[in-house]
Amino acid sequence: MSAPKVVLSKRLKHVLALISPHAAVADVGCDHGYLAIELLQSNKAEYVIAMDVNAGPLARARENRDRYGFSDKIETRLSDGMEALVPGEVQSVVCAGMGGKTICGIIGRSRLLVQTLDELVLQPQSELHIVRRYLRENGFRIAAEDMVLEDGKFYPMMRVVPICQSDGKSDGAEGGYRADGESPEVETEGGCHADGESFDADAEQRQRVEDWYGPCLLAEKHPVLQRYLQKEKAVCTQILHNLEQADSEKGTERRQELLQRLSDIAFAERMG
Repeated sequence: MSAPKVVLSKRLKHVLALISPHAAVADVGCDHGYLAIELLQSNKAEYVIAMDVNAGPLARARENRDRYGFSDKIETRLSDGMEALVPGEVQSVVCAGMGGKTICGIIGRSRLLVQTLDELVLQPQSELHIVRRYLRENGFRIAAEDMVLEDGKFYPMMRVVPICQSDGKSDGAEGGYRADGESPEVETEGGCHADGESFDADAEQRQRVEDWYGPCLLAEKHPVLQRYLQKEKAVCTQILHNLEQADSEKGTERRQELLQRLSDIAFAERMG
């Protein structure tokens, strides 16, 4: 009797949809290994390297791998990020369910390897603006984004490609990085970029809004993003109301932050 299909969460189903078919895929932070199994069951990968920094999740991933009959198709590795990967072993890497700064650190520690990839599929749990800014400043193009609402939580995700992979150029340094380690100037042509030229906002605000809310999500007027913006606006408005009587310096600074956020949300609602 064949093993049943893996039942993925809504979040992981959408992560899976962003992954392009490849011969070999690495799942960083594989947890129980269900995404790795579904990559094979859906014919999106022929071989998967499931990696985790902790031995416990890897043991569960091995148990599930064997139970579903993929002992020869899924390899498990104890690894801090992508450090146990060798350049050329995989074409796609998935990092899902981690904090934004953690994901940036994983990419930053494996710069030579990520230059060899066709894509990375990222699903940060927090600090999305930090992740998008890091990608923009370090030689990556956001090729696609998605966002889901599951159990009351919003989950944005994205597929990114190295600039050298997306346009055949390396901006003067292999893989889109300069030899001095500084970030190159990254062209956005061919990637997602919401059309905000008709609005009264300077380039700094536009870039800030795209970093916070996602250029592809904004360009597509993604319905889940629209719900997220409505929620953010309501939360910021309520906090601002609560701060009306605060006359301390800290309260004044906080009001200015909230007013800027509300301005950015209003701009985001009009973009597309």
